[in-house]
Amino acid sequence: MLQQLFIRNFALIEEMVIPFHPGLTVLSGETGAGKSIVVDAVSLVLGGKADRDMVRRGCDKAYVEGTFTTANQPAVCVFLQQEGMEQEDDILVISRDINHNGRSTCRVNGTLVNLQILKALASLLMEIHGQHEHQALLSDENHIQFLDSLGDEGYFQTLAQTSDLYHTYRQQQRDYDALQRENEYRQERLDRLYRQKKELDQANLQDGEEEELIKNRDLLRNSDKINRALKSAASLLSEGDGQQDAALPLVKQAVQAMQEITGIQAEFDELTQKMDGLYFELEDIAYSLQKRHHALDLDGSQLDDVEARLDVIKRMEKKYGTSISEVLMHQQKVEAEIAKYENLDDQIEQLKLLSERSMGDYLRQAKNLSALRYELAQATQKKIEKELSQLNMPAARFYIQIDSDENQASSRGIDKVAFYIAANKGEEKKPLSKTASGGELSRIMLAIKSVSSERTMVPSMVFDEVDAGISGRTATVVAEKMWDIARYRQVICVTHLQQIAVMASSHALVRKHEDKERTKTEVQYLDGNERAQEIARLLGETRKSDVSGIQHAVSLLRDAEAYRMQHPANDGDA
Repeated sequence: MLQQLFIRNFALIEEMVIPFHPGLTVLSGETGAGKSIVVDAVSLVLGGKADRDMVRRGCDKAYVEGTFTTANQPAVCVFLQQEGMEQEDDILVISRDINHNGRSTCRVNGTLVNLQILKALASLLMEIHGQHEHQALLSDENHIQFLDSLGDEGYFQTLAQTSDLYHTYRQQQRDYDALQRENEYRQERLDRLYRQKKELDQANLQDGEEEELIKNRDLLRNSDKINRALKSAASLLSEGDGQQDAALPLVKQAVQAMQEITGIQAEFDELTQKMDGLYFELEDIAYSLQKRHHALDLDGSQLDDVEARLDVIKRMEKKYGTSISEVLMHQQKVEAEIAKYENLDDQIEQLKLLSERSMGDYLRQAKNLSALRYELAQATQKKIEKELSQLNMPAARFYIQIDSDENQASSRGIDKVAFYIAANKGEEKKPLSKTASGGELSRIMLAIKSVSSERTMVPSMVFDEVDAGISGRTATVVAEKMWDIARYRQVICVTHLQQIAVMASSHALVRKHEDKERTKTEVQYLDGNERAQEIARLLGETRKSDVSGIQHAVSLLRDAEAYRMQHPANDGDA
């Protein structure tokens, strides 16, 4: 359950800590006092939409933090373990920051999480029911979702399997349609691919070829210079040039001269060895120069062939890639695409058969879902009628109509669901959107939530002005129904009705005041006398000195306490 809500710089709230209690907590106050702000803050903690307008004027960011107790909630513990989040002492802290640009960050026990994970976790902790849900009841398109939400675990498994099969079929159908579209211009595309393949085959590029050709081109462009240099260097080392002696014989003579003084000093021996080594190194160099000169076959006429080949490579790289490697990769893609188009008829036929088989699998499962949905509808009708009877609509008859048609296939099966009601005895059933008043919608929604609460057992629920359109005895039975729900879980309710307010086990007053030319909202829990005064205000009595108003309020509070004692909370805390 929600244990505490901390709010800072959120709308009209500068900073506030609101504790919450088990049982039924009511928030009341004048219109515009800020009750919806508190609900918006709770919604934000649970992953609701963040808006820059939520940030208090003049502030950089807003901050909202909810502290939950998770004792006896194994589903929450399992979820946290799966997401790798730690928890101590059954305490869970969820926080949201909203910057002035509307961006928000979410944290669970200090760990940064994305909005999807936060919403999944929040669905295990609390539900918020507002007036927008009442309006959702007016759209037939939403009725199938309301009905499906009441199914059990087996029902949800069938629904999930139906959805998976539908999406598999739809993806295959999209692939099939795409191939059909490709088939329309297949020949045109093949002709273009054939031309590319022919050009690339003729080019016959080899990986690494360009670098080798550039190296050969540089040699060929400098062939005369290279020949002269190699020949001259080899001659100067071993033969001389006719005017100068060769280097090798001179070095040999120098070595022989030094050999005459070896053994006299170590320094002379070392120099002699170095000169001897130099002679053999020069001799090796001379041999290499001669060998390279004789082996080098540089025919200047080959230069044109090399330049022509490089031109071919550059042309291919300009059309199909920035390097030979990329051109060769493109060539592989062209060949693969040609193979694909040449076998397109077979692919289309195979995908058609696969799609038809998937559609068959889907329809079989969808029909299983329809049978379960029909059983669920029959049971739900009776449960909702029972709830409506308790909500002062004893003559109401609730109908869930299901029309099955394979042509309206969707991820939820082949059914169309519509809610009908005959609110009074002797009336014909009519669509909910055409007959239900605001008060009836509130009670129908409360009946649906009461039925769904038997299955979901979410530990906390928030009702934002569930009392819209109701009054008198109906308001009293709605209040009793709210307490009946609160006996088993925490319920937080925003209300303007004294019948609901007196039924609360905890009553908080939301009000706003001006402080230094700024409007602030504050929340205060009420004690016995303060609560009686607030109930009197809800009754329409604005004078605090009016004894009859206070007495009436006290009487209502006493009656509500008697009802709560006759129907005690399941855990005895409320």
